[in-house]
Amino acid sequence: MEFHDNVIRVMDFYNTNKTDSEIIDECMSFVSIFNSRTVIFDQKDWHIDRAILLPSNTTAIVDNVMIKQNNLMFDNIFRGDNFELDPANPNGFPVKINPISNIRIIGKNSAKLEGPDILPKMMHPTMGNEQEMVGDYWGWRNFQVCLSRCTNFELAGFTFTKPRSWANSFDRCSNGYIHDLDITSTVKNGDGVNIRLGCNNINIENIKGHTSDDLVAINSMTLGLTYPVLRYVYPLDPSSYLMNDGESIKDRDIYNITVSNIRSSTSLYSHAVALLSRNGHKIYNININNIIDANPISQSNRLAIVGSYKGYSSGYQPGDLHNIRINHILSNSAKKAIVFNDQVKDVWVNNVIQNRPDGVVLDAVTESGIKVTNSNNS
Repeated sequence: MEFHDNVIRVMDFYNTNKTDSEIIDECMSFVSIFNSRTVIFDQKDWHIDRAILLPSNTTAIVDNVMIKQNNLMFDNIFRGDNFELDPANPNGFPVKINPISNIRIIGKNSAKLEGPDILPKMMHPTMGNEQEMVGDYWGWRNFQVCLSRCTNFELAGFTFTKPRSWANSFDRCSNGYIHDLDITSTVKNGDGVNIRLGCNNINIENIKGHTSDDLVAINSMTLGLTYPVLRYVYPLDPSSYLMNDGESIKDRDIYNITVSNIRSSTSLYSHAVALLSRNGHKIYNININNIIDANPISQSNRLAIVGSYKGYSSGYQPGDLHNIRINHILSNSAKKAIVFNDQVKDVWVNNVIQNRPDGVVLDAVTESGIKVTNSNNS
């Protein structure tokens, strides 16, 4: 994917009488006639009050500057322009998400994406108290980068700071390359990279981060089509409305995902790479390689370096997680380096080093379906 024709700098539209979001919108309108476009954010930090919407065949380059969300903003930083929002419920399921393709969001020279300093608040409808709108209870508009139903995409080269939930999330996306990201998150449910329902053929590599939750999550769980539900106010996977629109359950499988060169630290319960298959959706053909626990050798509450959760909804059938290869894993602080809380099929774990003195290489509900080679406590 190379779209270096029709290159436009947002700064060319700078006007002191307009907000940064108004300037960005004007720039995007200017280039909208082209079949493909490259839009460059440089020369100044950009402070936005709404999401930057990217149409198909668009490269957004952020060069040596920061894109920062204004105080009280409740929206993404980058999102595809394919959402048709429901005016009566703009934070719920969109009326429609049209397929898009060829989106590149590229950071260069220490580019940064940063959340707001002051967070919006709202009365939680089921918990009955006013809360800051942070964490996964508040749905898909909390993600800094949100791509849905996108084919051929790339996200690379950013430092993520002050995310309000998952730093970035992808649902029903395919043929993607996510790489060279540095993510710091201390908020509730502060995942780094989240791969959701229907994603396939995605390469994730060179990710480092200190997160309050999983740095990389491969997760097929859904809470259905009615919100609020439990503590979840808005949906996390915006395209899940398709479940009620004739979509085959096989279209929600996650497969052909490679995760490599991950360096993860945390002070809380979490994984470096997490797997969660629920509701009859399958996760398979997963290659997880070179995952490093960046915590010092110590005892901590870290769940695992690579692991599958227990609980969280229902509908798992033995073997829904299958054809998984896990290689070169270093555990310094997790008592269990590798965890499988579901019965899996055709999982091969190789070259795990467990440095925690009281730790184990593998903990599983059953070792049937799991092969372990060349692994030991140090």
